[in-house]
Amino acid sequence: MVLYSIMKKGKLFIKRAFIASLCTLFIVSCASTSTEKSDEHKKSKEEIVEIQEPVIPQPTKEQIFLESLEGIKLQFTKIPSKTKKNKKFDSDYEIIVIDKDENPVADFEVAFIVPVKNSENQITGSRECLTTDENGCISYMPSTPEFAAKTTVCAYPFVPDNLEINNEDIAPYKVYADYIVESDVASKGAIMFVFEYTESGKPSKNSYDILSGLRKKGVYQIGNAPISDTDYINASKQKIYKENYNIVGTDYGYLIGGTIKFDGPVEQTEDGYIARLTAEIYGIDMKTGEVIYENTHKEEAAGKNWNYAVSDCRDKLTKTVVDSIMFGL
Repeated sequence: MVLYSIMKKGKLFIKRAFIASLCTLFIVSCASTSTEKSDEHKKSKEEIVEIQEPVIPQPTKEQIFLESLEGIKLQFTKIPSKTKKNKKFDSDYEIIVIDKDENPVADFEVAFIVPVKNSENQITGSRECLTTDENGCISYMPSTPEFAAKTTVCAYPFVPDNLEINNEDIAPYKVYADYIVESDVASKGAIMFVFEYTESGKPSKNSYDILSGLRKKGVYQIGNAPISDTDYINASKQKIYKENYNIVGTDYGYLIGGTIKFDGPVEQTEDGYIARLTAEIYGIDMKTGEVIYENTHKEEAAGKNWNYAVSDCRDKLTKTVVDSIMFGL
């Protein structure tokens, strides 16, 4: 009995030990499995992060357009000579468009800005869109100018209206050429009512310097206006025009009026004198009575004495005014 009891207890012990071993193995196995799953989860997350690619910004339509212009160059190959008011140009403007390898570019759109009006010394331009031929060339003949001007035409790659391109970005591609139209005052003639003032501010005489300067430019049919005394100094432009029109009618094409005054006393310096003068000049079409030209010019000059300073200043101002009238009236 004793032996049986001992054996029974031994079997019970072995059985319990076996069950405990199984529990331990199960716990270890679960722990191992949990750890493996956690590691796999982390590894999976790490792999997802690694395969993500950075977002690359796409170029804008403006950037694409500007990149298409790289290496493009516009050149004027023909420029007309100066003409006169109401007389057509002797030739057209010609432009060639080439790429970075100096090859002509066909079917390239070019914007061409040409003056169409000169009003109150402000040039207004109009834009034309032209396309190069198979040789990369375009030509443009401006209309017969009805105004005088000394300015330029401009050409550059045409920018579509739906693009917002800064002027600074397109500026390197712009090219310019002279657009010179001389006044027809030489053929139509003019009368003058341009008074010079003394240093003290009193009207003195009609400007012989301006009269002589215009004659040197070929304006031979010119002289002082029949109504040109100081009583009309403060009269309106229209009154001066009407009084003279009643006498000469349209025998002369233009009335040139205005004043030349000192900008204060001649300044004395350590080295001599400085004179400053201002000319306010206008021009009226004798046929219509319209003021078609107005401009203000300022000049200064230094000299070792009063006479030299004033004389040099008058010479500079005369040249400026005459040039302005010849290409503005």
